[in-house]
Amino acid sequence: MRKKIFRMFVLTALSALIVSSGSAQVGFFLGVQGGWSSQKPSLEDVEFNSDTTFLYGARAGVKFMMVAVELNYFQAAHNLEVKELITFDWHNREIDYNYLGLNVRVYIPLVLVHPYLTAGYGNYSANIKDIGKDKNRGINVGVGLELHLGDKFSLMAEGKYHHVEVDIEDNDLKLDNYTLSGGLNIYF
Repeated sequence: MRKKIFRMFVLTALSALIVSSGSAQVGFFLGVQGGWSSQKPSLEDVEFNSDTTFLYGARAGVKFMMVAVELNYFQAAHNLEVKELITFDWHNREIDYNYLGLNVRVYIPLVLVHPYLTAGYGNYSANIKDIGKDKNRGINVGVGLELHLGDKFSLMAEGKYHHVEVDIEDNDLKLDNYTLSGGLNIYF
């Protein structure tokens, strides 16, 4: 009998925790983000140095209970630096890197802080100044943390891995990218 009462108590407490944290912010949200983008481009027979730069972007989405779907955009301007001292016309060129796509977040139920897992799919574009540009679809996965400041605002931090390959002048350029960003969401 005690085991049954204990199990019911634990299930009731967990259910209350999930419902209270899941319904804390339900609805439409808009947000801004800023952070760092670390890119490691790769091309057959050419090695590049990693480049880290500032990223900025915006997001809009809908959250219901422990799931959110968001439209996300960010932009980062990287520099291509070839490792070997060979003549290569892409050396010291700026590459504008953009992402526009859909992400899904699945939250882990805690009361004030909401950690989450995220995955997304969307269009990535790369424009190398005076060389060429291309768009392609790619994926991203990551983890994040959202801290609610009342009913209308939240702060968030997020780390993601992005994978995409673009074709620049008949070259398959892989743009593996890591982003670390923070932001503010406003719920309506």
